[in-house]
Amino acid sequence: MLNLLRTEFYKLFHSLYFWSIGLFNLLLSSILLLDSYKKTTSLFFASLYNTPLLYSLIIVFAALFVGNDFEQRTLYTYISAGQKRSYVIFIKALVYQIACFAILLIPLLIHGLLGFLFLKETFVFTDNVFITVIVIAISVLAMCMMPLLFSFIFRDIGITLVVSMVIFFLMIFLMNGEWAWLITNILPMGQLRLVSLQQLSLNYVQFIVIDFLWILLLYWSSYAVFGCSDLR
Repeated sequence: MLNLLRTEFYKLFHSLYFWSIGLFNLLLSSILLLDSYKKTTSLFFASLYNTPLLYSLIIVFAALFVGNDFEQRTLYTYISAGQKRSYVIFIKALVYQIACFAILLIPLLIHGLLGFLFLKETFVFTDNVFITVIVIAISVLAMCMMPLLFSFIFRDIGITLVVSMVIFFLMIFLMNGEWAWLITNILPMGQLRLVSLQQLSLNYVQFIVIDFLWILLLYWSSYAVFGCSDLR
């Protein structure tokens, strides 16, 4: 299992698309601050406000991260070498989520630090900082699970991109529709937007419970799909 983990991290750090998506995300999130900073109270929250819009980059990353393994028969090689499917899906999901954290949260940290150093913003000293960070982290975990599931379902980069993008735009449409209040509180990307605007209609514990349910549902769905996949 440790060898599998090292292999996945080696592949990740030597993949051009990971670094390209990460740098492009940092650049794009910085540009979007020009608009979002007017709607929030700090650079940190302005950067968080843009995170749901950058979800499309995570979709691209997920499609490539898993799709390449199916195309190159890497997953088949793991199983043929004696690795259990449960270990393979766990390691893939773990490394994928760490990569998503790096892609989405490093800009948050950079922008928050810049706001603290140059604009004297004091978000880091607010009373609810610890629980806020936990909610953001769990919401990001839950948000990133959907494209991972579709990657295992379709096993094709192109189809995964198309279906995930359609769902992405559908979620945006629903968050601006008649049931916007309900949808925004249920969807992790909507929760991130509410946290950034500090307009919470549910408490933090409810957000955490909802996100944990999303994570469990999507992870076990991915496991079930991968467990039944013919990798030959």
